[in-house]
Formats: sequence, C-alpha cells, structure tokens
Amino acid sequence: MNRLYIILFSVGILNATSIDRLVSISLHNHHSLKTIKHKILAQNIKIKRSQNLKNPNISFSLNDIQFNNPFSRVLEPMQTNSIAIKQQFISSSKLKAFKRFEISTKKVIISSLRIAKVELAKRVRLSAYRVKEVEGRIVILNRYKKLINQNIELYSSYSSTDSKSHLSSMTSTLILSKIKIEIERLKSILNVQKSSLNYLTEKKIYKISHHNRIKKPKSVKYYLRRAYNNPIYRQKLLEVKRAKRRKKIEDLSINPDPYVKVGYYNRANYNDYTSVTVGLSLPLYNTEKLNSQIAKRNILEASSSKFDYLLLLKSEIRAEYFRLKEAYKIYKIIKYDSLKELEHMFDLANSHIQNGGDFFAYISLLEQKLTLEEQLVAVQSQYFRSQVRLNAFIGKR
Repeated sequence: MNRLYIILFSVGILNATSIDRLVSISLHNHHSLKTIKHKILAQNIKIKRSQNLKNPNISFSLNDIQFNNPFSRVLEPMQTNSIAIKQQFISSSKLKAFKRFEISTKKVIISSLRIAKVELAKRVRLSAYRVKEVEGRIVILNRYKKLINQNIELYSSYSSTDSKSHLSSMTSTLILSKIKIEIERLKSILNVQKSSLNYLTEKKIYKISHHNRIKKPKSVKYYLRRAYNNPIYRQKLLEVKRAKRRKKIEDLSINPDPYVKVGYYNRANYNDYTSVTVGLSLPLYNTEKLNSQIAKRNILEASSSKFDYLLLLKSEIRAEYFRLKEAYKIYKIIKYDSLKELEHMFDLANSHIQNGGDFFAYISLLEQKLTLEEQLVAVQSQYFRSQVRLNAFIGKR
C-alpha cells in the first residue's frame, strides 16, 4: 500500500506543470499574440507599399463633336481622338520619409507585442499563484477537519456524559461546520481560477508545481533603475519618434509633387500628334503648414505622455515594493515567531486533552493555529504576486 502511494505521488509530481512552463505554453498558444503578429506582417506590406508611386491616370477623349453631324470625324483638323496618361512623381526624400514613418509604426506594433507578452505572463503567474494559495488553504482546512474529528473521539472516550462534555462536543461540531463551508467556498474559487488559467494557456491545466522560495527582497533602487525597461515606457519612446517622422512628412509636403501628362491625338485625313503637360498643385491655402504645426503638437503630446507615465510607473513600483516588503516581514513573523510559539502551546494542550483536560482551551488554540497557517499561505501568495508585478514593471516575463 505504501509503495502504491509513493508511485501515485510520484506520478502526480511528474504530471504537474511548473509556472514557468505555463507561461511558455501561454506565450506559444494565446491567440491575442497571434493577432498582433498578423498586424506586424501587414505592416511589412505597408512599408513596401510606401515606396510606390500613385497610380497613373489614363483618359480617352473625343474632341470637337459637331451637333449637326456628331458621328463624322473628318469635318476639320480640330476633330481628334486621343488617349492620355498622367503620372504624378514623388521625390526620393518624401519616399524615404514615408518608409521611415511606416518602419517606426512597425516598431510601435512590435512593442505592443512585447507589452502583451509581459502582461500575459503576469496574468498567468498571478492566476497560478492564486490557485496554489487556494489549494494550500484547502489542504490545511482538510487536515484540521480530520484533526478535530480525531480529538472529538478521543475526548469523548475520556470524558463523562455531563453538560460540559456535551457543550464541548457542540462547539467542535460548529467549528467543523465552518471549516466545511469554507472548504466549499474555496473549491468554488479554485474552479474559477483554474478556468481563468485554462483560458490564458488555452490548455487544460490539472496540477501546478511550485518550488520558489521566499527570499529577502532586493532594494527598491534595483527596480527603479530598471523602470526604463518597462515595455509601455519603451513604446512611448517609439511613439515620440514616430510623431517626429510624421512631422517630417508634413514638412516635406509643403513642396508640391509635379505631374507629367502625355497625350496621343489621332485625326482622320490629318497628321497625328502628341502633347506633353507638366503641372503641380499650388499651396495657396497654408494647409501644409497647418498640418506641420499639428504634427509638432503631436510630438509634444507624446513627449508629455512619456514623462507622465515614467513618473506614474516609479510611483507604482514604490507602492508594490512596500507590499512586497510587508509580505516578507509578516511571513517571517508568522513562520519563525508566532507559529513556533503556538506549536509548543498546541503540543501541551494536545497532551492535556488526551488526559481529559479542558477541551475549550484546546479548540481555541486549534482555531488560532488554523488562522495563522492560513495567513501564512495567503502572505506567501501575496509575496509572489507582488514579485510578479514588480518584474512586469521592469519588463520581465
């Protein structure tokens, strides 16, 4: 029987998926990332398209149609049948500006992919740690449920059937009911969290392995120095650069693009001829300069947004770091102070109860120990979740 238990336990461990592996699965499978990748591929086409000239215009015409004889084309030399092609030409500097703008747009889209990957990895880790927290609390509650049942039986065998014994039995039964209710509530939460994790990984997850240990937090300066690696901040830098390239296009648009029109004219009974027309648009209404001013304001807007986000980011890093440090300190207090002291008291009460001692004192200590162990699991989860958020702030997955 022991050998069978060991085999089943080993199989369970082997089948468990690590949190890092869950992140890898999610980054490989999730369709939200594939959507952005398609945008990148589309942007590659836009870069290529930016180097194309505008489509030429082709026109056909019949000149000098006489109303008294509309179908005759031999009345005079002015009666012509013509075909003309018109092509607008764009300077190489403008084509280069168009290409640079589209390339900068592609970089912004790529940065959005990095943002999505960091955010997706963060959500997977937060959800996984929440699952582990809930599972840990359920294990603790089941262990205490079993322990209370055992001690009720033990106490009943040593105690008489007086009112005090009956009251003790009733109290323990109420505690058991609370534990059972809490277990059912946690099971519901666990199902919700696993459902969320299944969506994030697009795979059915059964068991999660977790081997990280709580360590002393790094200094807040470590995270603040790396705030510049934040993917959203990096994207805002690229947006400033893109806005500058947009302004370059607007500045160049002040110089009009010339066009050339070539026509071939056919005349019945007369010699054919060709014509060439060269023209350009006249920037009389100041539209191009106004567009350049708008583009300049867009640069200033993007720059302000960048600086504002950096200040907000550093503020959020400090706030999350305080939560991380709080969790670390509470973890040490519970694990190395409160639980050790309570464990000793619990052992004494457990020995006393076996001799028919005060069951109420034992139940009180049992409730305190249960609360502390649940708090320990919760604060461990809080520590790891804060660590995940801080890593996401500095661009780590």
